[in-house]
Amino acid sequence: MDKRCRANRQLVGTLDVGATTLTFTVNAATFEHTRKTPPRTPAPAAGNSGTLTTMSDNPSSSALAPLGSLLAEIAQAPPLARLLELILDAACRGVHADTGVIGLYDATADVMRTLAAHQSVEAHMVKACARGEGVGGLILATGEPYVGRYGDLPKPIVAAMTEHHVVGLPLRWCDQLLGYLSISLVPPRRFRPPHVELLTMIANAGATAIENAQRQDVERRRSLRFELIARIAADIHRDSDPDALLQRAADAIHSVLKFPNVDIPLIDDNDPRTLVLRVRGGTYKRKIQQEDRLSIDSGIMGAAARERKTQLVNDIRADPRYLCPPGVTPAQAELAVPICSADRVLGVLNVEGNRRFDELDRRSLEVIADYLAVALDNARLSGRASEVAVMAERQRLARELHDNVTQILSSMSLLSQTLSAAWQRSPEEGEKRVARLQQLAQTAFAELRMLLRQLAPPDSDAGPAISRQGRSLSGLENLRQQALPGALNKLLAAVVPDAIAVKTNFAGYVPQRLENEEALYRVCQEAVSNTVRHAAAKRLRIEAAVTVREAVLRVTDDGNGLGNEFRPGVGLGSMRTRVEILHGQFRIAPADPRGTVIEARIPRADREQGSPDPTA
Repeated sequence: MDKRCRANRQLVGTLDVGATTLTFTVNAATFEHTRKTPPRTPAPAAGNSGTLTTMSDNPSSSALAPLGSLLAEIAQAPPLARLLELILDAACRGVHADTGVIGLYDATADVMRTLAAHQSVEAHMVKACARGEGVGGLILATGEPYVGRYGDLPKPIVAAMTEHHVVGLPLRWCDQLLGYLSISLVPPRRFRPPHVELLTMIANAGATAIENAQRQDVERRRSLRFELIARIAADIHRDSDPDALLQRAADAIHSVLKFPNVDIPLIDDNDPRTLVLRVRGGTYKRKIQQEDRLSIDSGIMGAAARERKTQLVNDIRADPRYLCPPGVTPAQAELAVPICSADRVLGVLNVEGNRRFDELDRRSLEVIADYLAVALDNARLSGRASEVAVMAERQRLARELHDNVTQILSSMSLLSQTLSAAWQRSPEEGEKRVARLQQLAQTAFAELRMLLRQLAPPDSDAGPAISRQGRSLSGLENLRQQALPGALNKLLAAVVPDAIAVKTNFAGYVPQRLENEEALYRVCQEAVSNTVRHAAAKRLRIEAAVTVREAVLRVTDDGNGLGNEFRPGVGLGSMRTRVEILHGQFRIAPADPRGTVIEARIPRADREQGSPDPTA
């Protein structure tokens, strides 16, 4: 298959299958098809006698119309669920089929999961096919198409379709099996080679579209989860009432991620073996009004609290621990994450849904649970601290979140908005941007974990566990290992788009104490983020040097400049505060001939001998 996507959404190319070449242009919806050689009649498969009178051996333009419609729909980049319906509809209309199924491969369970069905087969649809079972399971086991009587399959699983004549086709992208397409006819009708050829065209076009839709769906889900994390992070110091804080978190999880049921029980202060459930979201919030008390010795939530380990159950019917509240419909899957601070379990973040949970769900909720743990500890701490101390801590947290995580999330948001156009221009460019987005996502997770570790209460001896890979993505860890130049080079590579030319000069720099370098690093991070988001700059220059008395950082761009209506915001105030806390000087001014220059000067404080060499 040769496919080219252009920025104006015009899709031009060929589908070359067997003896037929289909040339298509999706915009004006025009199509041509030609025969390279006279059609060959292969030996019929078992039970493949008879004809389908609705389509000749040489497919006409009208017979190819469903494929044309599908290609036009694909050019609009529909969501995955809608795309599967469109592919199945095109296949069934193209050969006037009686039934059809499309399923995708679930690598975790090693099954084909049915996601769309056509007409009468819906009454007999199975949710999943294991290897060797039915059409989907046979394709999963062999990787090969199947044409023949359904009852002749090695393991037929739908008795009502025994006499159907079936075409089963693998959905492949490159060498990867994505799923399968199965179309059938009620006897005496049978498929002929041209019908199989058309279905193969539809399967090939659909497989490429499915791969792109799955990528976009993953990025959309990832963006939603970072949006939720940022929302909860910004809310954790809104007040000191734990129940109010947890209720806002439960409502946010339900509204953003669409999980139908959310529970956030806390360990009883007077009975560590009991969970007290007052906070709910979604359906449970509407249907259950009373407070419940649950033993940690029972249920999936109890297991999460007792074992201090995430419990991911994708089939609650097979798990005897599942407890369904009276008066509600049982869910299909449950994900319970313990809320822990140091060596204490504070509660459980529990969600239920009607689809399978995956690794992205688990990781996202674990980060949220870490935030809730910090929020609960800080809520207790705020009750013992003075008003001045609480205000200072809130300001510090706001500064850390704004200068660090928010900047990364902002870069992710900007980059994600360009993905669709990049994919249309060039798949290679799209791959590049997805790789950058994944790097930013990993960096954001690492920074969040590092920040949470710093926020652990003073009387605790541990924070959220951080892997070696996670530490390598953290700006603070990069400063420890590579000093300011190495850390800034990693930052710039991750957050500055290709359209902005970057120059650096660290020739006169000597590694400084970690707290001083962290201040300079955050100043540069905020300045670069402002340039990328607001300045419309084409060039960016970062310089760092150490004089006899000072460490100096200078960030210069050739963008729009400050303007007559310039007013300092939270970011500039945070930069100034960081520098002045270390008895330094901060300056922002117009650059010559245009743009903005930001400069930070901090008293020199060299690292002790034996610290890592940034140039090594």
